[in-house]
Amino acid sequence: MRALAFAGLLAVLPLTPAVAQEIPGTQYSSGFWYGAAQTDDTGAFSHCTLSVGYTNGETLWFGLYPDDSVSILLSHPEVRFQPGQQFDIILMMETGLPWRGTGEAWDASFAGITFTDLEATTAFLTSGQWLRMLGIGIDEAYDVQGIPEAMAMAKDCLAKNSGKNPFGTAPAKVLPP
Repeated sequence: MRALAFAGLLAVLPLTPAVAQEIPGTQYSSGFWYGAAQTDDTGAFSHCTLSVGYTNGETLWFGLYPDDSVSILLSHPEVRFQPGQQFDIILMMETGLPWRGTGEAWDASFAGITFTDLEATTAFLTSGQWLRMLGIGIDEAYDVQGIPEAMAMAKDCLAKNSGKNPFGTAPAKVLPP
């Protein structure tokens, strides 16, 4: 099912309580994609986000972290998770081979997977126009048109806000806003 995206859903309707706070002046957008740099609970830079909301209430969220990892999470208004619950996940684009791994529920609304190697993961995620994540109880193909430009902005955000070494110590993972 093709779901049409609309801009700024997360900015208007936060779906989960979050420890992270958006850093003023770091916002970026491209088409329906929206992102910003985030702080951790101490106020220090934590990660950069990228998200898109769909008209059916679903949200696709990415977190790019200074430890060279990328988290990919989904939320669906009719699917609830047990925090910490683990899943065998298959992530696919319409081209190339699927990626597999173990993911988990971050809270009752969001579940997904984290991959290391920012460059390889972003190359995979920008290789097509349809993304599908199987194994968490949400079986949809997500229209991710425009993700190459949006992901480039998220990577720039990470480089600008993480200092000289964008692949340093891993911060604690925090919930998407």
